[in-house]
Amino acid sequence: MAIDQDRNSPQSDFSGRHLAIGTNVVLSIVIALTLVVVSQWVSFKRNTRVDLTSSRLNSLTTGTEYLVSDLDQKVRLASLYFETDIEDEDQARYRERMDDLLSLYQRTNPSMVEIRSINPLQDHAKRDAFVDELRGLKVFSEETQPYEALAERFKNELLGQINELLQGQSEKLAGIVETTSDETAKIDLGQIQMLLEDRERAVAFATEDVRALVDGASPQYGVVQQKLVQLYSGVVRDLNNILSYCQQLRVQRTSMPEAVSDYVNSVDTAYRSLIARLEGETTNARGLGGLEFDGLVRQLGPMSNALVVYTDEQAKVVRFDEIWPAADPRAVEAGFGQRIFRGEEKVTSAILQLTVAEKTAVVFARFGGQSLFAGGRPGMPGMGSRPGPYAKIKAMLEDANFVVEEWDVASMETPPELDPPPVRTIFVVLRPINPPPGGQPQSQGGFNDLHRQRVVGALGEHPRAIFVAGWLPGAFGDVPEPYPYDGYLADDWGIHVASDMVVLRAFPYPGKPGEMAIGQESFVAGEFSRSDHAIVRGMVGKRGATRLACPIEISGSRPEGVVVDKLLWMNAVEGLWGVRDFTKYEKNVREGKPVSRQEGDATGPFTVAVAGEAGDGKIVVVSGRAPFSDEWALARGGLLTSRGITTVLRNPGNVHLFINSLHWLNDRTEWLDVGKPVDIGTIAIDERSGSMRVIKAFAYVGWPATALLAGGVVWWMRRR
Repeated sequence: MAIDQDRNSPQSDFSGRHLAIGTNVVLSIVIALTLVVVSQWVSFKRNTRVDLTSSRLNSLTTGTEYLVSDLDQKVRLASLYFETDIEDEDQARYRERMDDLLSLYQRTNPSMVEIRSINPLQDHAKRDAFVDELRGLKVFSEETQPYEALAERFKNELLGQINELLQGQSEKLAGIVETTSDETAKIDLGQIQMLLEDRERAVAFATEDVRALVDGASPQYGVVQQKLVQLYSGVVRDLNNILSYCQQLRVQRTSMPEAVSDYVNSVDTAYRSLIARLEGETTNARGLGGLEFDGLVRQLGPMSNALVVYTDEQAKVVRFDEIWPAADPRAVEAGFGQRIFRGEEKVTSAILQLTVAEKTAVVFARFGGQSLFAGGRPGMPGMGSRPGPYAKIKAMLEDANFVVEEWDVASMETPPELDPPPVRTIFVVLRPINPPPGGQPQSQGGFNDLHRQRVVGALGEHPRAIFVAGWLPGAFGDVPEPYPYDGYLADDWGIHVASDMVVLRAFPYPGKPGEMAIGQESFVAGEFSRSDHAIVRGMVGKRGATRLACPIEISGSRPEGVVVDKLLWMNAVEGLWGVRDFTKYEKNVREGKPVSRQEGDATGPFTVAVAGEAGDGKIVVVSGRAPFSDEWALARGGLLTSRGITTVLRNPGNVHLFINSLHWLNDRTEWLDVGKPVDIGTIAIDERSGSMRVIKAFAYVGWPATALLAGGVVWWMRRR
């Protein structure tokens, strides 16, 4: 009985509650720790990174991932971004961003991509060893062989011959001067002796320089070449001067001591052999030209922030200003917030150029006019000529591993021949523009059937081409110019370019509801809808625009085997018209009055880009006035971001469409979107992505369910 009373006492009940509470706490801690350990173990074993931005800012593009995953040779990425104790914040951000990017490449294919970081300001031994490693690459080792041979011939042969002649002649003259009593002869020979001794000292100094350049940690054979050319040229010049002087002495001095006369008469025989040898060696050295490896090393300065992409055979330096160009090209200085990061675009381009040997040619077919790439029009005084209208686009295509040429159909019957021959040629057929009435005629007159047949003939039975088919006013403005390739496109592809109609967008007239107005921007076509075609599938969030577009129509009765897909179109909305006769609107536009759609004008939707396939042939047709020119595709504008107002591409979708079309025409769909630059104007969290939905589900359901599960386990164990 006493025992039962003790068990039911308040002291016993208090101890029991404490024990239960303590047990609950311990169980909760154990369960929580177990969940943490298990989650960490799972994350370690199944490490997954998720990029939630709509522009894939924190991940590689699909094209880059395919390229890197499919590598059949080692690719090494070496970052030479410097680090110091007194560096500013921007330098650390540049370096960290580059390190993050390189880790993405290595993670994509760890067995084929190696990355390394070298601090060139402090890791001097590592930098020297790295330069030696680059020198051993096949392309540079083969390149330096003739330079090494040049240096070896100097050290093993020519240096001894030069010193032997200079020293021997100088000693011989010293003996003659010392023994002769003819003061005039002493003066004459003394001048020759001084010249030989000066040249001997110059050769000694040059030899020290050459040995240092050749035997140093980083041999600079290009500089050695220049040094030897200077050395040989100086020796030859002095020896020839001595020969000329001795010839004068023989004429002017009718009587000379025998020893003096013997010397003057012997120099020709003594000097000619060496002069001939040095002249031949100088010609050989000059014929070597510049050394590519020296140019590469010069880009690896201690504060260059360079990136080197290399394989076992060759290497390419990607400069800081290529990866981090200023958002405003006119800016003298720009910090981190005023630069655009083009890291993936440039690194992937370098990998592409180093690992893909076969190249495809892109030939722009134009009709007369200025060169598309070289400067043609005079610029500002003192600034030379302006670059051609497609100069920057050409550089971008070369970065994408294309060979780029232009073909003036007005003056050349056939496209230019390329060496080495490309594996395929893709034509970019620009809209021909005839000279205005009374203006300077083209060399072949206006565009005609002959020129059209040249282009169509070059395309062949299995064409690969992009046709640029914008609206163009006629010679007198009233009747638009018909698109000259419309017949070919209609007959062979079932594609009709309605060049008698220009697409424009009328805007609400200010202060007058229901009324419309036309302004300068009305002729700019944008706000496209896109299909799921491979060319434009990755164009999400990419702003694109074209001007003076005319509708593209797909015929319902196409030739057998021809498949045509829409790429981009403008949906029918209020104010979107296809105008056939703009003169009906001109009066109101000039006077600033409202306008209304005229009878016969279309209302849309309007297709502005299509892609066609027929057997091995492929074409893309895009409507607009020069939509892929530097002026339009690479136009820049201001954008308000979290970092303030920055300069961005106004029409990045144009570049996307152009380069993706070329990859599609080249049957390289795996390279679509490869290394595309990030458009910071469209960076946003993609709420519709599968990863985002998983994260939301885990946050809203997973964690609460885990907590309930843990509580349920504790409750169950207590009930037991």
